Amino acid sequence: MIRRTIIGIVSCFSIFLLSNGTASANTNYDKLLPVAKKYIGVPYKYAGTDERGFDCSGYIQTVYRSLGVNMPRTTKDLAKTGTSIDRNNLRTGDIVLFDTLGSGVSHAGIYIGNERFIHSATSSGISISGLNDNYWKGRYLGARRVLSYDLNIGQFHDVDESHWAYPIVNKLAKEDLVLGYENSYFMPQDNITRAEVAAMLAEAFSLKMNNRSGNFPDVSSNHWAVGVVNAVFEKGIFKGNGANQFKPSDSLTRGQMAAIISRAYNLKAPASPKTFTDVDSSHWAYEDVQKLAASGITTGYNDGSFKPEEFVTRSQFAAFLYRAQF
Repeated sequence: MIRRTIIGIVSCFSIFLLSNGTASANTNYDKLLPVAKKYIGVPYKYAGTDERGFDCSGYIQTVYRSLGVNMPRTTKDLAKTGTSIDRNNLRTGDIVLFDTLGSGVSHAGIYIGNERFIHSATSSGISISGLNDNYWKGRYLGARRVLSYDLNIGQFHDVDESHWAYPIVNKLAKEDLVLGYENSYFMPQDNITRAEVAAMLAEAFSLKMNNRSGNFPDVSSNHWAVGVVNAVFEKGIFKGNGANQFKPSDSLTRGQMAAIISRAYNLKAPASPKTFTDVDSSHWAYEDVQKLAASGITTGYNDGSFKPEEFVTRSQFAAFLYRAQF
């Protein structure tokens, strides 16, 4: 997935100091990109630490706080936290460091894959730039890893090569559509939430994720998923309920998943409907389930059922997304 990069010339100074980066247990790293990107367009502000304006380290500190990770408040201390990482081994979530003043580390950003990083630039605020951009490639100093990645990209302790979803999860991870949990776990049997699905689809379609307005009363402007929720809602992929709620923490059902995938990928109705024992033409999800079946995204269960009210696990949704996307 190729996205435009924005070049900004920056110098970052910062004040105050917190402890070095440490992650809390069971941290979901899939929140990282939604949180980082929801602030795109927020202006640069010297010593800024909130959405009214950020300096580079203030922005990094805010993003990682959403993951339960405490980060230093100065660029010089960011250069000491975590573990030094060779540029050839960069992965999403690493801190990239630059010398913009000719006197050592003075700027930092968050690596987001494909030779890109997101940061607070004096010229453009929170924006995405490329490590190979003319301005940045000669000022790059190194990188630090503060997230707990035990295994290589695309590998997880609980989805090894014998797992049915291994090639699927591996592909999605290499595309940065999933990062998993700390210490390289994917949690394949956990039910996937509506917010998590919104995040995957917003990333898959490269949607703008910086609308932090309150379209839904249960997704406030400081919610980690506000940007992706608004993005998929505005795209028409997701809808709220009758009370205008999004229910971001609710588990997704197979019927809801069928509707979401059908809308996202504009699937077509089949010429010859497939029979499912528990989804007849009177069921609200009938047409969407038929579209999924016609596209080959689902075949249902061996007993002829679809189980529309059953919750979707993370590995199951990964499979549905993989079949639709690739």
